[in-house]
Amino acid sequence: MNGLECPQCGAVRIVKNGHAHTGKQRYLCRFCGHQFTLGPIWHRISAETIALVDRLLTERISHRGICRVTGVSRSWFRLHLQQLTRSVPHDFDAPASSAKKA
Repeated sequence: MNGLECPQCGAVRIVKNGHAHTGKQRYLCRFCGHQFTLGPIWHRISAETIALVDRLLTERISHRGICRVTGVSRSWFRLHLQQLTRSVPHDFDAPASSAKKA
């Protein structure tokens, strides 16, 4: 179809597959099943916004409230929380500092 190639596998068996929420044409590769748009636009989150999200997390504001105030999506926010969780060391095998008396 008009010289299009699948970005996943490079096949040329491409068909139209509706429109994205932005109005752009979606395509489907008949060979591997990959769906894509031509020229996708990626919105990067700035370092200042990430720092603001991290500060707001310490203020006990709801997750949806943080997303509303900063303008980030809830899916990006969930991924950011997962990355923060992975970066924090979880040492559960540490000895107890003080034992309770019976």
